[in-house]
Amino acid sequence: MKNILFAILFTSLIISGCRPSNQVKNNFIRVNGKSLKTLVEKAVNGDTLSNNNLNNLINLNFPVNNNFILFNVDSVKTFNGKKYYLVLLNNTNPVYNRFAVYDSLLNCYLIDKSLNGYLYESVLDIDNIKFVKLTENFNSKDVLALNRISLYRINSGSVSLAFKDFTKFIENGVIYTQTITSITPDFIRTKLNSTAASPISDRQDVFYFNNENKRYISSAATFYNFVKKKVSDFNYNFQRPQIIGRKSMLAAVSSNLSLDTIKTTSNTKDIQGFSLTLTDNWETLRNRIIPEYLRKSSRGTIFFNKLLESSIYVIVIPKKDSAEMFIRRKLTRSVSGKYRIRFSDKITSGKYFVQYFEYSCGFKKYLLILKTSRDRYTEDRNIYQAIINSFKIDC
Repeated sequence: MKNILFAILFTSLIISGCRPSNQVKNNFIRVNGKSLKTLVEKAVNGDTLSNNNLNNLINLNFPVNNNFILFNVDSVKTFNGKKYYLVLLNNTNPVYNRFAVYDSLLNCYLIDKSLNGYLYESVLDIDNIKFVKLTENFNSKDVLALNRISLYRINSGSVSLAFKDFTKFIENGVIYTQTITSITPDFIRTKLNSTAASPISDRQDVFYFNNENKRYISSAATFYNFVKKKVSDFNYNFQRPQIIGRKSMLAAVSSNLSLDTIKTTSNTKDIQGFSLTLTDNWETLRNRIIPEYLRKSSRGTIFFNKLLESSIYVIVIPKKDSAEMFIRRKLTRSVSGKYRIRFSDKITSGKYFVQYFEYSCGFKKYLLILKTSRDRYTEDRNIYQAIINSFKIDC
């Protein structure tokens, strides 16, 4: 997904429990598809009252983000005629993705915040039971392609996430698949295969519906475990941050939350129009001569951390220039989202690793140089990735 900088691995951020539908009626607000979409739009834009009526569909602690690829409100009727409204939000930043189910009185039945990448929605009718099928297409560790599907089972008085599993995994040109061959109210049967010989070739799996937790469960979970091990064992110097928990999720949205909420971070804002979220023990020197790695002497901001044996240098680049006017390296890699980011591979320099980044937004442009201890890099890599990802331009 071109505009996504955040590749999520095996995280289930939240499948939230909504208020019981028979207890709170939201002051008997009645909606249809059009009025519900208007309410969602207000919530997305930061309206607290609308968001409260939607059972906190949006996390309003995060910055407002309107970069939606898909913003859809649809409806489905059960066999006995009960109508549900389906809300699907697909954002360029997957932290903002949502799937939610309401009725006309705004009773909330489900909110899923664990969706990645491009999303595709369809409705299945199986033995008079409605299922909503969501397909996710996303990457992990930059180069591993994954598909995953979620099946939400809709009954006359409840909605549940009944099934979520990977259906495709691509690594080094080899395609591994799990194809659903049959779905019934009692079980889901799948067939596994791959384009090259592998332990899963021509295998099958069966997921039986568990009435207690309203979910299809396989005792083997063959494909999930296979993919999980493949991704965990994959050794690659990925650049895009992997959202693997609450701290990395907060870094992904550059959220300026209090220290009570995210205890290990503080937010540093520079007068030159950028901000950077740092962990503890960083010191800041402004308007200083950058001591190394430059073609010519330049002033900028220096952040350094003695415990991590690391430094970060930030320089304002004139709008007509590029990073290559300041450094002796070409930035051959790039990603685009809210900002355009060009960067180099990690470079060995004595006992340090050095990496160059150019951030641009409108007429504003910055060079960031990251210098890290080689001995500590593996241990502290997630810290550096979160910091790099938190760089924000006032544009």
